[in-house]
Amino acid sequence: MHAGSVALLLELAGAHAGAQTRYRLECPLEAPAEWGGPRGQLVGVQVLSAKRGEVIDETAPPDLIPNRQTTHAGVVRQTWRMNADGPDWLYYVWCRYAGTDRVLRLAAPNVKRCERTFQSAHPDRPAQRMVCD
Repeated sequence: MHAGSVALLLELAGAHAGAQTRYRLECPLEAPAEWGGPRGQLVGVQVLSAKRGEVIDETAPPDLIPNRQTTHAGVVRQTWRMNADGPDWLYYVWCRYAGTDRVLRLAAPNVKRCERTFQSAHPDRPAQRMVCD
């Protein structure tokens, strides 16, 4: 994967017509075009942390469970506190897409919180969203 694929993605998202929010990091809603083939939608995320210098075992990655999870009107909202373990720890977000086993791996060094939302009836289907600030 080239550097452009893992660059932090900035997106303006309006909560309503006049409001705009800027995120430091966000899983794209579709798989990267560089992967070729159909561009599957976001269907899952993992938040990981690893001690600086340690190699992540991709067969058993060090997933972090959300610090908080709520459900309202059929929408699940999960939040993770990020980068709170000090300078010896690195944080990552892995974005997973329908139709592929490939993972978009995003370094998350400067974010304080990540939030994932998805429909409670279909936790492994689109539409999902993962944003970090």
